Amino acid sequence: MNGATQIVLDSFSDFWAKFTGFVPTLLLAIALLFAGFIVAWIFEVISKKILRAVKLEEIVAKVGIKHLFEKAGLKITFTRLLAGVVYWFVLIVFLAAVVNVLGLTQLSEFLDGLVAYLPNVIAVVAILIIGILVGNLLYNVVKNASESARISAAGFLASLTKSVSYTHLRAHETSLHLVCRLLLE
Repeated sequence: MNGATQIVLDSFSDFWAKFTGFVPTLLLAIALLFAGFIVAWIFEVISKKILRAVKLEEIVAKVGIKHLFEKAGLKITFTRLLAGVVYWFVLIVFLAAVVNVLGLTQLSEFLDGLVAYLPNVIAVVAILIIGILVGNLLYNVVKNASESARISAAGFLASLTKSVSYTHLRAHETSLHLVCRLLLE
């Protein structure tokens, strides 16, 4: 054999060795991804059942969040939204494992950072919901007190109080400089 033929044969031999070495890793990644979809779906179904058992939709309707969803044109229930968040959180955890198995370090680091950051997002959403509750409570208190005192601008004062409570709502995460503000200025 001449040198060129040997180079081609060595190239194919190296390719075949790398390919056969990669196939088990690829199969493991596919199995992990498939398991991730199944586990995420199971967590979504369980979270929907739990949220329905605690009658979250009734709570959301009483608090006024359902009204905000309708006003924004969202055609999703709060239960489906939270269950979807659970689904994607679990799936992202599995995706991080898959890209780690495949050796995609930069993508793995990104997904690990995303998974680590999600609790901060959940905390901000919780603070926003609490802010909406406080704003609605203050609105009702000021409106009822103003109407009892026969103040003609009761609705205006109540709306102003609600706006001010939203304006001063802030959640700070100092380590990541996460700032969530509802500014109605």
